[in-house]
Amino acid sequence: MSSKSVRETNKSGSWSLTLRISVFTSIAITSIVLAVSALMYSELVRQLHNKEEAELLDDLQIQRDTLEHLAGRKIPPSQWQYEWREYQEQSHKFAWQLLTPNRKVRNASPHVAAFAAALPTPIQVGRYVRVDSVRQSYLVFDMSVDTRGPEALEIHGPPLGPNGTVLRGVLDITQNRHLLTAYGNKLAAAIGVSIIVSTWLGWLLARRGLSPVRAMSKEVGRISAEQLHARVAKVGWPTELQVLATSFDSTLARLERSFDQLTRFSSDIAHEFRSPVNNLVAAASVTLARARSPAEYQATLEVVVEEGGRLSRMVASMLFLARADNAEQHIRPEPLELRDEFSKLIDFFDVSAEEQGVALEAHGDCQLVADPLLLRRALSNLLSNALRHTPPGGAVKLVAERSEHIVTISVSDNGVGIAREHLPLLFDRFYRIDTARSAPDSTGLGLAVVRSIAELHGGRASVDSTPGKGSTFYLHFPQPPVATPIHEHNQNYL
Repeated sequence: MSSKSVRETNKSGSWSLTLRISVFTSIAITSIVLAVSALMYSELVRQLHNKEEAELLDDLQIQRDTLEHLAGRKIPPSQWQYEWREYQEQSHKFAWQLLTPNRKVRNASPHVAAFAAALPTPIQVGRYVRVDSVRQSYLVFDMSVDTRGPEALEIHGPPLGPNGTVLRGVLDITQNRHLLTAYGNKLAAAIGVSIIVSTWLGWLLARRGLSPVRAMSKEVGRISAEQLHARVAKVGWPTELQVLATSFDSTLARLERSFDQLTRFSSDIAHEFRSPVNNLVAAASVTLARARSPAEYQATLEVVVEEGGRLSRMVASMLFLARADNAEQHIRPEPLELRDEFSKLIDFFDVSAEEQGVALEAHGDCQLVADPLLLRRALSNLLSNALRHTPPGGAVKLVAERSEHIVTISVSDNGVGIAREHLPLLFDRFYRIDTARSAPDSTGLGLAVVRSIAELHGGRASVDSTPGKGSTFYLHFPQPPVATPIHEHNQNYL
């Protein structure tokens, strides 16, 4: 979207919904009123014009019939002109002229002088012409006639016969013009009133219709950081607002979970950091209380190094999780042979497993497209947990299986197992089933890192466990993986 479009959107977005609906309602009603008014006005004008033309044509027809009658009697011109005047219509709205082919007046109605403004108008025979002056309006029509006899008379077309006589009629239509003017003024006033009324009604209806929105705004405004458990979706909202309220409640639920998780995370960080820091301070304080032998100083330094390493691993895991949460952790996927990866991991953990009396096994020969360093870190965390909770004589198995588009890697053991109520929380940060029995070097972040690595590859992590029989952790990787930026990694996670 261009910056201009953004500015226009922001400008219109500052309008209230009530104002928008009022304006749109007013525009819609005004458009309808204008269209109907224009149609009615044009229809009135058409009917008036047809009526005026028919009236003028009827008057001329009367004069033509009179002329036909008198011409057929073959009386002298002076006599038939006199008699013609007796047949003339005594209407003050209509006047006529009898014109020669060169447009000289042979005869005219007595009050023709009142129509002087329209009489000189040059027109084509058989066509109507409207003449408007400041105060008067006229309709003029020329009819061709032939004074030789009734069989030669014509109403339309060019002049016929040797004489080419033209009968011109003029009709005063000023009254109709005033009628149209008055109708137009009333129509304009009605349109203006309709605009005002429609705007007011639109505002009133919009305000009434949007009252649930204001009510919902009040409900939302009452929610504070201490009331994230509150919900606004309740029976009674209109359908559209019910959808919005449900979405808002879902957002509140996610926010509440995130807020609770952040609170727990902050508390867990303080708790987890306090233990190694206290150990460091205690070891240093006891050592400094009196002179010690070199062996005692060496033992103290070993404690400092161990606790410092624990703090370092904790900080590294937290930084990794923070980058993953903020989409700042990038992966470098490449084709991997899982058989070779399993072999490297078994070689790495073989000594530790042998000391514990636990057998390591690997099965499956699949190809996986993934970041090798992150994959090794996830599997290392799972293997470390499995070895930690597997008794002597037990076994830990690495298995790879491929379906159509999913590669699943499982790490299983036959150790003590995990109760079902703990399974949904295992991948949460700093979550421990039994803090008292947790290993000293455990940071409580290993499984959270495993889940983040799986999600970075577009996959997921899951667990299945039976108390007393063991546990199985799964990593599900889609193939091909979600496209991600490729960056070089310089940190070795093993």
